[in-house]
Amino acid sequence: MTEQTIAAQVAAIKALQQEIDTLFEDPEDTRETIAAILETHEKRLQGLFADLGGTEPDAETRAFLENTQEKIAQWTKQAVREREETKKILLELAQGRKARKSY
Repeated sequence: MTEQTIAAQVAAIKALQQEIDTLFEDPEDTRETIAAILETHEKRLQGLFADLGGTEPDAETRAFLENTQEKIAQWTKQAVREREETKKILLELAQGRKARKSY
């Protein structure tokens, strides 16, 4: 484990997090882009943990990892909320079509 390698991993993960936050704010994004970036984010986190090699991270890296954990929870909540909104819209559309057919 080198501090330089860890710093590079952290920088790459921070850049991905910024990109994910920006995409979540974009109403035009289909969320397929986010899914791909989240996969890359997960791989980078795995690489960071591999670089740590089971050793205790320094305080800065620990704080970063705790912040990352919070971000992942936030993204998950937002994705679930958006999925529920989409399901509601699709249900309303289906009910509207069903009502039109019955006339």
